[in-house]
Amino acid sequence: MSIEELLRELREDRVHGASWYFLRGIDVIKLAIENKLSINDIKALLNELRSVRPGMASIMNLTSIIEDAINMDLDLNDIINRLKNLYEEVSKRLMAQLDRYPIRCGSRVMTISYSSAIKAALSRWGKCLDTLYIMESRPGNEVSQAIKDYLSHVSNVVPIPDSAIAHFIRDVSYVISGADGLYSDGYFLNKIGTETLFIVAHRFDANTVVIAESYKAAVGGVGETYSVDFNLDGLNVRVPLFDKVPFDLVDYLITDLSIIKKPKPEDIERLRELLINNVLNPSG
Repeated sequence: MSIEELLRELREDRVHGASWYFLRGIDVIKLAIENKLSINDIKALLNELRSVRPGMASIMNLTSIIEDAINMDLDLNDIINRLKNLYEEVSKRLMAQLDRYPIRCGSRVMTISYSSAIKAALSRWGKCLDTLYIMESRPGNEVSQAIKDYLSHVSNVVPIPDSAIAHFIRDVSYVISGADGLYSDGYFLNKIGTETLFIVAHRFDANTVVIAESYKAAVGGVGETYSVDFNLDGLNVRVPLFDKVPFDLVDYLITDLSIIKKPKPEDIERLRELLINNVLNPSG
């Protein structure tokens, strides 16, 4: 694929989350290096990547790392290789942390949208779960992909309308969610409807668990989130695709580096610092 084809794929996607964008973003930069783009052209490309999903932490971190590497006059091929290796290492470490979390067998769980992190969790926990409820998570059509993938790990997957979560959550022990970003301003970003789910979870005393890789940790916050036009009975409304969910609604944050109870802004800052140092100064 060409750089433009990759960028178009990123702009038009409505299913994948931040992990997929991180990996595809690496592919974009790798292709730019192989095509021998100038440093100025690569910097312009970084701005294009940022505009694909404004505020998405994985893209922010990727572009920031490449920009810092350029300013430090580091070998970009080496940085790309480190990022590819990091992606694989993070996936393995996340599995180890998921194995440490004491999920109760026989539990019923509720989630929203599609997430590779949730898929990873279900690959570890799924066989001992009784039921997985998954919200339809409109707008968007990722629920079909989620059901297909999650059924390979959980025998009983039940899709539910977004409006029915309070009814079904009464016998749920855990609400689990991925994240498109963890922000030191005090919240995580995820599919619209996640904040409602977490508020209802606290109302009915379900444990709330966020699962996210460390490359999704960002300092500061995000402005306006990505929005789409949503049509209902011929009427259009502009709907944001993401919620900013405050950390005070999160009981546990599971990352590839640690399991954090009641995450705080300083925890997110520490995750990002470790990420940046691991790529730009691996021996430091």
